[in-house]
Amino acid sequence: MAPTVALAAALLLAQAGGPAPEEAPSRRYVVERIEFPGLEKTRESAVRRLLEVTEGDVLDDEAVLVSRLRLLQLGWYSRVEVRVERGSQRGLVVLVFALAERNTLVVSDLVVGHTAPQPFYGGLGLSEQNFLGEGLGLSGAFVYGGAPLERAADPDRFSARAAFFAPDIPIGGSMPRLVAGASLLWLRGEELTCPDPSCRDYRGRFGSAPRLRYSRLGGELVLGIRPGPFERLFAGLRLEGVDGSVLPGAGPAGPVPNLHTGLQLLSALTGTYDRDTRDDFFLPRDGSRVMAQVTFASPSLGGAYEYARWLVQAETAFGLPRGHALKILGAAGATQGDAPFFDRFYAADWAYFSVGPAVGRAMELNFSTDSRYDALLLMVGAEYGIPLWSSAGVLRRGYLALGGRYLYTAERSRAGRTAQSSTPFSGDLALRLDTPVGSFNLSLGYAVDLFL
Repeated sequence: MAPTVALAAALLLAQAGGPAPEEAPSRRYVVERIEFPGLEKTRESAVRRLLEVTEGDVLDDEAVLVSRLRLLQLGWYSRVEVRVERGSQRGLVVLVFALAERNTLVVSDLVVGHTAPQPFYGGLGLSEQNFLGEGLGLSGAFVYGGAPLERAADPDRFSARAAFFAPDIPIGGSMPRLVAGASLLWLRGEELTCPDPSCRDYRGRFGSAPRLRYSRLGGELVLGIRPGPFERLFAGLRLEGVDGSVLPGAGPAGPVPNLHTGLQLLSALTGTYDRDTRDDFFLPRDGSRVMAQVTFASPSLGGAYEYARWLVQAETAFGLPRGHALKILGAAGATQGDAPFFDRFYAADWAYFSVGPAVGRAMELNFSTDSRYDALLLMVGAEYGIPLWSSAGVLRRGYLALGGRYLYTAERSRAGRTAQSSTPFSGDLALRLDTPVGSFNLSLGYAVDLFL
């Protein structure tokens, strides 16, 4: 048993007139009932689904610890404490999960930015992590940029998404639990197709620059299982209507990001494996996360595109003295075939900042002049976290994050780095805040990216 559970069980046994505490670990205790003090918004049935222990089970320290970790990972509770109390008779115990609920309607996205061709853009996202108290996820977000600069009659640029996710659906017996979800995306954007990434020929008159105008409307349905308490494995069907048109400018044009012109259907099968054992959603000090995704699109599925896309992301956390934490992270990806540009890799999305015109996209919208999308990706990095405070106030927790990343992207295998990725190193100094309405990131790297 873990020390806390073993000690509590030993004390209970001693109070009941049993053997000495040093003999307690050899005994077996049965969970008579499970209690959840502090539970208000969440339905008890939703919490019980997440536990690895039920009434009638033999008390097992590993199952109790795994259950506590799963509850902490959700973000529903600011505190989860477990204790063992004496049951109604000898050999029976009461397992108590003391919970401190937190607000589960949080700000998931907060976007504010500007670039040379887009003086201002912004967006907001909201996520309900425990919809109806049943542990269901419901989210929505948007980004709006308005009409392109100097082209007031053109369509506005925006991106809007909504998603629903059921992470834990019991189907009875010893069968693995199901996961299911659906997402919708509606996006209208443009990519400038100048001869060089900075659009030097069109400085001060971006309205005359050549461009690719496009829109996307569609979504994805996913269904899968939970092979283990921290794992999810699911497959999906993705369908999108994609419309694109090339608009000539008043001068020279450069390469156009890959997209079929006219209205076309993108139909793809997707697969995802996700394993997350981190001990805290805000500042993890133990555990890791690995997520692998694959996408296969083919005309045999009724679409116009044929390609494959692979992406693996990994992160592992280490606790250090004085509450400090070190996080090592990495990502590797590749596309093959006729992948549309938005399923390739935009370098600025993976760096803290980019030297040059590229700026990280906002919900897949590119407001910069750089329209380079690559087929290969490699990123490795580290982040050092220094906790600053922990309180019961509005700013519940805060820490200072110091990070660095190395990034490599290329158009094709063995192509070498290009002008868009020739400066592969980037760094960041950020203040991370945990509040009742979400986690916020005040990033020096993001500010540098907007002005560099």
